[in-house]
Amino acid sequence: MKKEEKSMNICIVNAGFGLGGVERVAIELANSFQRQGNNVSLVDFSGKNTFFYETDTNINTPHVINSRKLHRKIIKRALYFKYRLDKKTIKLMDIYKEQVKDLIKYLKEHTPDVLVVCQDVLTGLIPLLKKEVEGLKVVAWQHNSYEVYINRYCKEFLSDYLLGVKAADLVVCLTADDLEKFKKINVNSCYIYNPLTISGAKISNLTNKSIVFVGRLAMQQKGLDYLIPIAKNIPPDWKILVGGEGTDKDKFKNLIDINNLQDKIILRGSLKAEELINFYSEGSIFISTSRWEGFGLVVTEAMACGLPVISFDNLGPKEILENGEYGILVGDYDVNKIILNLNDLIKDKEKRERFQNKSIKRAKDFSIEVILEEWNEKLSSL
Repeated sequence: MKKEEKSMNICIVNAGFGLGGVERVAIELANSFQRQGNNVSLVDFSGKNTFFYETDTNINTPHVINSRKLHRKIIKRALYFKYRLDKKTIKLMDIYKEQVKDLIKYLKEHTPDVLVVCQDVLTGLIPLLKKEVEGLKVVAWQHNSYEVYINRYCKEFLSDYLLGVKAADLVVCLTADDLEKFKKINVNSCYIYNPLTISGAKISNLTNKSIVFVGRLAMQQKGLDYLIPIAKNIPPDWKILVGGEGTDKDKFKNLIDINNLQDKIILRGSLKAEELINFYSEGSIFISTSRWEGFGLVVTEAMACGLPVISFDNLGPKEILENGEYGILVGDYDVNKIILNLNDLIKDKEKRERFQNKSIKRAKDFSIEVILEEWNEKLSSL
């Protein structure tokens, strides 16, 4: 076996492995690493140790993290409230002390060749992990955009987050645009697209009068509120099918009921594997109404199933659709414009077919084989 093909011990840590895009991508990558002959472990930092998506039977999923105690949750609320008053950044160790100790103990006992930490909180803990575990190589995998982390998700603990980005041996982000920003903090940065997490895609025949939306039911980020005026302004025989679960499900259902759109917006709940592939192939158009997306895994999945894509113009979809080359981008969150473009696609099957061909072509860039090769090259260089 060549040196660059030597198997590695890879540990991937995420805040949880329940339902969600980050979770699906992390598990897909873990499964692929394991199938290549590496030794992979998945650590659930939440302490729940529940896995919504199927993991390779040879992957280690040790239950080594204890869930946060009530007093830590109270401390977190108090610190976040204090931040709103004085704007002094929080130290993550004050919130996750016991979990950090559990993770350090595991890493010292199992000494992975590479530790991959996902997202913001875990990135903020990198300096402490590297200090406590000698020789640890850490990859900070950023699943959202730089601006979203800085201005939304990490503002309360921004100092820890930025120190973590700087301390990482490698920062992996998802777009060329983000790469330029992360490189200003850590020159050892790169971007690697998220891989497709579905296999055996069924290509839609584009005849069903269905618009497909897939995503977490998070009102603000996913722009669920935009679907209300959109549903009111499509032909009466067309429907919007929604796949996904989330904390705002009841709020969204209430919006649907208030606007008498129960027959226009159909909630299908969470979908796995074959169910999800069938769901995409039922549609004739895919719509993304997100206010922000670091990438947009569901966009690439829809494209793999041959759906024309229409999306608001934000970082992830913009990169995937290459500024409108492979799908329709609508700027300024202009609902009227997205309705016009949507109705244009609805009326013109030939146009849907042209965009279908573009979708299928672009989806090949996100195959697990392509993405895995990029990851292997980066990890072997550490």
